[in-house]
Amino acid sequence: MDALDILILALRLLLVALLYVFLVAVLRMAMSATRPAPAQRLSLRVVEPGASSLSPGEVLQLGAGTTLGRGERADVVLADTAVSSEHARVDHVGRGWVVVDLGSTNGTRVNQAVIRGRTRLAAGDVLSLGTVRFEVMAS
Repeated sequence: MDALDILILALRLLLVALLYVFLVAVLRMAMSATRPAPAQRLSLRVVEPGASSLSPGEVLQLGAGTTLGRGERADVVLADTAVSSEHARVDHVGRGWVVVDLGSTNGTRVNQAVIRGRTRLAAGDVLSLGTVRFEVMAS
């Protein structure tokens, strides 16, 4: 065996090793992509229950796409006459949460400001729907 044969053998072994590394990387990505993501939850603590059946200090756990309102179709029913039947919806966007007013009569407020469109929520914010107020907790 001369030096050229040894070089060719070394290159073949390197190619096989690289193919195995590539295969392992592809399998790891496929496994992580098929693993279900942990469920994202938003915690809201009741500050002022208004006329709803909630209790002050009660904590609600909401998932992405949860609607809040007075009607039976709402995911979280707030039996308060100042709350519309489908008042607002919370969504998980990126790494955070947003609230969207669904055309409510009395509006949705975050920290006393009436919201328009999607509004980002942060820990400590006060979310108001009619006379019902929640504090956004770290999720």
